[in-house]
Order: sequence, then C-alpha cells, then structure tokens
Amino acid sequence: MKYIRIIAMAIATMGVIHIAATFTPLINGGLEVLSPAKQQAMTYMSLMCGMLLIVCGLLISMLHKQVKEHPFLRRPYTLIYGALSVDGIAAVAFMPHNPFAWLVFILICCLVILFFYYDKKKLFNE
Repeated sequence: MKYIRIIAMAIATMGVIHIAATFTPLINGGLEVLSPAKQQAMTYMSLMCGMLLIVCGLLISMLHKQVKEHPFLRRPYTLIYGALSVDGIAAVAFMPHNPFAWLVFILICCLVILFFYYDKKKLFNE
C-alpha cells in the first residue's frame, strides 16, 4: 500500500526537522542555562530521537514490499513499528505543548493503524 510508504517518509522528514530543531537552541545559546553535562545529554538524546524517526521511517519505506517475499523480516519489521509507537507516545507524554510531537504521534498512529488493518493481514497470513 503506497500510503504506508508516504507516511513512513513523512516520519523520516519529521526526524530531519527534529534534528534541525535541536541545533537551533544550540546556535542561539538557548541551552546555556543548563550545565555542560546536561546540555550534552540533552543534545545527544534529542539527536538520537530524530535519528530514530529517520531510520525507522526509511526502514519501513524500504522494507515494505520485501517483508512479504522474505518471511525472516517479519519480526524486525514489527519491532520497528513497536519502536515508533514508543517514540510517538513518549513525544506526546514529554512534550504535550509541542505541535510537532502531536504531528509525529498522529503520523505514527496512522502508520500503525494501516499496518494492523491492511498490511498485517497480507504479510503475516500464509
């Protein structure tokens, strides 16, 4: 289904936006109130969250058609959806006032719904 690929690419794009948004406060000096250790930890966690979105979005987009042909990819493919689900829930839980967190959450929910109602029947029923 092409909608899964489109939403997966949108999630990867949100990861790129997340990484760009990480560097904005660093450039503007918005993180100076934190200690250097906390500043580095926040930067690392923010960059890794953006990379998770990029990698999972790209993997879903690339593996979408191969999962049906190669059954050994089923479990990793499902784990990618699990990782994205945790990331989407955590984004809203930790940043409830951030509209981008809600957008990521909605995109991931749409992706998971499409997976369970469309792909899972086709991919996992033999």
